[in-house]
Amino acid sequence: PQPLRAFVSGNKTREYSDEKFVYTEFRMDIPVPSYLFALVVGNLKEKVVGHRTSVITEPENIEFAAKELEDMDLMLEQLETYINFPYVWGYYKVVILPPSFPIGGMENPLLTFASPSIIVGDKSNVGVAIHEMAHSWTGNLVTNRNWQSFWLNEGFTMFLERAGARQYMGEEYVPIDVVAAYSELQADIKQFGENDTFSSLTPQYDGRSPDDAFSTVPYEKGYHYLKYIESIIGVEDFKGIIQNWIANNAYKSVVADDFKAHLKSEFFKRQGPKGLLKFYTKLNWNTWVYEPGEPPVRALVESEQIIDAKKLAQEYLDLKGEASPENYNRFRNFFVRAQAITINYFLENKQNLTLELVKRFEADFSDLLTNIRQCELINRFLRLCIVTKYTERYDLLVKYMGSIGRMRYVTPVFVELKENDMLDFAWEIYRQHESFYHPIARKTFQTCLLYTSDAADDLLCVDLGGRRIIKKK
Repeated sequence: PQPLRAFVSGNKTREYSDEKFVYTEFRMDIPVPSYLFALVVGNLKEKVVGHRTSVITEPENIEFAAKELEDMDLMLEQLETYINFPYVWGYYKVVILPPSFPIGGMENPLLTFASPSIIVGDKSNVGVAIHEMAHSWTGNLVTNRNWQSFWLNEGFTMFLERAGARQYMGEEYVPIDVVAAYSELQADIKQFGENDTFSSLTPQYDGRSPDDAFSTVPYEKGYHYLKYIESIIGVEDFKGIIQNWIANNAYKSVVADDFKAHLKSEFFKRQGPKGLLKFYTKLNWNTWVYEPGEPPVRALVESEQIIDAKKLAQEYLDLKGEASPENYNRFRNFFVRAQAITINYFLENKQNLTLELVKRFEADFSDLLTNIRQCELINRFLRLCIVTKYTERYDLLVKYMGSIGRMRYVTPVFVELKENDMLDFAWEIYRQHESFYHPIARKTFQTCLLYTSDAADDLLCVDLGGRRIIKKK
């Protein structure tokens, strides 16, 4: 009905209207699995930002979002060049969804869904756009056949995202992003448990929902394995292997053993039987693909900015809030992900954190740390406030937790509250914002807070089977 507009994961072929309705027709000629079909309807406006890219969102937000994503044509061209396989889908469109959307992005062909948390105003979070674009090849063209092979989608896409980000953001950005993301991987593995199969690249569900396994594991552990393979094969050879993997498996569904066979074939062509034997000895496939826990080898590089980000944090810790470090404003020149590394360093040294230090840090960078749009920083700053009982910022904490539903930026705050004996407060916040959160996010947040105190007794809860239950006092 007027004035609403509909968009589908397909190319628009016709649109016409009458006094009451708008009729839009779409066509998709490329076969896709059912999880990639998408439909969005609402008070939406589309703005073209390149010769084959556009942004869709509410009219009042369209200019801001389009400005943030104005370089999507360039990103798409850089990925095409690296992958050496054409973008076959036609147009590339991003829909900026309401803030309750529970994930950063969803790679529906021709209609990527994205959280508004990627629209900050400084292009610091556009890596999500590069990631979802890369799915046009790894995920949408070459698709995991089952959820136990999910890392073939996400690990490969992280690899391509960082190849694209290296060109778009600069050479120094990628190692910073990898180090910041590794802290998130460690946190997810800790939540599952080192020996839980959900920390493996091949999770065993045993009746549990694949949604329960959603984490950074297939993304980051998968990425580290690909970087490990690249390190034993060589950068250029591995680039060719990735290109051939996509070209040979486009329009197919695959499992991990298909990639293993592809590696064997490709390495035999390059090195012959002796080289293949040597490569297989180093591949360590079973440990990487089937064993739980952290990656056996970490693709971490300590760049100059990473070292300085940690050094600055240690300087603040040494001064204990009595003064600011010399040249503390260099923090403002860091990539946002390096700024996150500084705050992560504080969180890794909680025993040395003081309220005075957190207040000093806030006084120096309040405009960055309390900006609700910049979720990368504010979620971490609020965790510092929880650890140090900075009660004057609890109102900001409650406001923030109802401003964004993206699990990556909300779950760590709930976990921090729980770990600091503030579970009653956590449930109070959850109750206040439950209707705002997406059902998938609700389940995640409840799972992380459940199995505990009397504060949960009068809540609607979700068990692991997805069944709603009521526990009464």
